Amino acid sequence: MKVREANIEDWNKLYTFYKRIYRENHPLHQREFWLWQYGEKKHGRAFICLNDKDEVVGHVGANFGNNIAWIINVFLDVECRGKGVLRQLYDLARAYYPLAATAANEAGLGLYRNMGWIRYYDLVRYVKVNPNIKNITTENVCKPIEVDINSIVYNQGHYFNQPTLQGIKIENSTGISQPKVGGLRFVDLENVKLTEEKAWELGFLWVDYITSWNDLKVKELEKNNWTLDYKNVVPWRLDPIVENYFCDITFLSEKPLDNKFIVHRSYSDHGRVGSI
Repeated sequence: MKVREANIEDWNKLYTFYKRIYRENHPLHQREFWLWQYGEKKHGRAFICLNDKDEVVGHVGANFGNNIAWIINVFLDVECRGKGVLRQLYDLARAYYPLAATAANEAGLGLYRNMGWIRYYDLVRYVKVNPNIKNITTENVCKPIEVDINSIVYNQGHYFNQPTLQGIKIENSTGISQPKVGGLRFVDLENVKLTEEKAWELGFLWVDYITSWNDLKVKELEKNNWTLDYKNVVPWRLDPIVENYFCDITFLSEKPLDNKFIVHRSYSDHGRVGSI
């Protein structure tokens, strides 16, 4: 077996691997998305393990943000487990930046515990529903709408060039328009009261914002009657809509991070098409 960095010339074998391990219509089934996620070294890399048949049997992805390599898309076939392959793949990622991760599943949490990683307070997601809605239910709030965003379309920077993502900018705030489920998901949020009023004027039925527990911006959100998502009717998973499934995004790092470190929505994959 050999481990190395992947490139677009590996696409056919990567596609075969992704189709085998991921659900139908996963973003990584699309070559365009792979190029966005892993095609440029300044934004991210994929590291792979190949068996004697030159088939991909192990994979670790890294999304680069704020001088951190955010580990994503980790999977090892049975044939390469317990052989030090994962350590070698992580070594390749660590050669770029220190390691961190969000959205680890139960298996991932067990892995990181064994590796001695640090776990922080889970990320917090705040939600607010348009105050003009009287009967607040998931069905009434998370429904298709028509919004005219032509004058506020925003596609500056790598994150907002994500395939199929509809980026917008309101004043100094940026977000992701999701009219199929009635919402606007903020990425950068400034002047909370003014920005949410603009969102209601556009016709959005709800807004959300996810960040670190230590982000002092949440004080402004709470002052303006935003609530933690489990106290609201807008679930975290919206494609498809999974009622009563709320934000459970973990946050870990291999080495200690600064106490004031804030996890941005563009880091890792919890702000990625297919996850949001």
